Amino acid sequence: MTRSTRPWLLALLALAATPVTAPALAQQAADDPFSVVQRRPVAPEETIVDIPVYAPAGAFLSREDYLAARGGTAERVLRTRWRIERFDLDGTEQSDETREVVIGDGYVTEATDPGAAVIDFNQERILTRVATPTGPVMRNRPVIGYVHRQMDTFTFYTRGGELDEVTGPDGSRFERFWIEAAMGVRLAEVPMQLTTTDAGAQEIRRNPDGAVILGVTPGEDGSPADVELFRRWLRHTTPIHPDALNIMSTLTGIPERFGFIVFSPSSPDGRREVWSRLSAGESTARFPWPENLPAAPAADYDWSDPELASLAHAGLNAAAHPGGSPDEAVFLDAAQAAASAGDKPGALLMLYQASHHLGACPARSTEPLCMRISQLVAAGLGDEQFEGLMATLAALQGDRAAALEGLRPYLDRGDLAGAAANLLAAETLAALRTSDAAHAPELDPLSLFAASAQADPHCALTYWHAGRYAASQADVESAWMLFDIAVSLPAAATTPPVREAAVMNAQLQAIAPNYFRPPPAPVDALVEAPADAAVEAVVEVPVDAAVGAPVEASDEAAIEASDETPATDPAGTEAETEPPTDTD
Repeated sequence: MTRSTRPWLLALLALAATPVTAPALAQQAADDPFSVVQRRPVAPEETIVDIPVYAPAGAFLSREDYLAARGGTAERVLRTRWRIERFDLDGTEQSDETREVVIGDGYVTEATDPGAAVIDFNQERILTRVATPTGPVMRNRPVIGYVHRQMDTFTFYTRGGELDEVTGPDGSRFERFWIEAAMGVRLAEVPMQLTTTDAGAQEIRRNPDGAVILGVTPGEDGSPADVELFRRWLRHTTPIHPDALNIMSTLTGIPERFGFIVFSPSSPDGRREVWSRLSAGESTARFPWPENLPAAPAADYDWSDPELASLAHAGLNAAAHPGGSPDEAVFLDAAQAAASAGDKPGALLMLYQASHHLGACPARSTEPLCMRISQLVAAGLGDEQFEGLMATLAALQGDRAAALEGLRPYLDRGDLAGAAANLLAAETLAALRTSDAAHAPELDPLSLFAASAQADPHCALTYWHAGRYAASQADVESAWMLFDIAVSLPAAATTPPVREAAVMNAQLQAIAPNYFRPPPAPVDALVEAPADAAVEAVVEVPVDAAVGAPVEASDEAAIEASDETPATDPAGTEAETEPPTDTD
């Protein structure tokens, strides 16, 4: 049986391919001359599906808040020491190192490297201690962002998953299997042959006469839960094919030894990698986020654009203090004050910004905010500047170039009206740049998003649309940091981020389940290995919302080359201790 995930992969590809567009004006009712995007409940006939909630323990959390969100953490850990040997396929030794891997309560890290990432499977976060001029800090990134990067690399080399043979940077051709191994992403299960030697070692091949892709000598130390965490940590740190790695799901203890074949740009002729366990023992340790190690501020992350740091700074502060989010009364009072001062265009933009927080007004609504919009429109008729702004808003989905020009007079405002103008201008410019990369070169979408966030830092849609723009620019790591902010703000509950982030998260977990929290479904047979995406809390979503020496060939689990092994493989990232962001 082959289970394909291609439809969800293609849906995710649309995230980068679809232009980021400004909100559309609603279908106008005859008696309602102005309304923004309809605040529409799910129609009874729409199909509802259950999608896991995406509720990140984001970078806005302090150490104390992160540990509180994590819940009680048992101090029992399993410390394992490994000798890792790498060989050419002819047996020539390349390197030899020792690493200590600590398996704790829902997390795995390395004790041999103080800067090693903590893969916190419970929270699905990657925590990394980094040095800064003012002292060490802890970065907190989502696993989902790293997985999205892996998927994008896979997509690039396989042309959206359509190619079975891939052309590498040097022109060589190789099977897709090897990039699936490096990226941990595959569209359908790969049939595997599992055999057990007389000594109990397990060997997995792609066909009965082929090379041993992965060989494992079972061990007795640790628990099945330890094994599962270790297996998923290996998904982050080693280029083992996900379907081959499922062999470890059947183990009840940490392996004594395992070895696998690697083909990548750093090993174009192939290599064997052999891990031999030197020791394993239980001890106690606290969760590896030390006291007095603060969460990294936005300035201490690596950003592809300085404006992202400014945008994230506003967002992380807002998400850390959600109580500062403006309510309906704030917008009504601000709009009233502006209108009373003769600033009807500013009042209109302030009410438009309210829709970014609260959702849009249904036609003929009697809600105070919606009625105030209708009253303002009636009062503003005959005001040339006000009518010009109305025309600008009406052009957002039609003549975007004209709409952008119409928004320029409001971009320097630092109030709620400026927040609306900058957000609309950012979305409009991003859409224009998809067909004309040089349009309005003096403006920058990220600068406009950042200006909007400075004026109204609690607007979830600002970070959501900025994240979509970052993803369209191939910066998926920044995109997911911004998505984390968006879904953590109060306004996310009445706007698209919560729903759409949940869908994208579910799609990526289906494509690459081993990167995420256990437990997986039991593996009864390798050729029928079920998908193991975890499902916990759910949100109801309309279905259209998506978006040694060489191992001996006996009881030490042989690793050997065969005629099916390709000559080279630019499949890229052999995962390091801290997951990389591009090919090696």
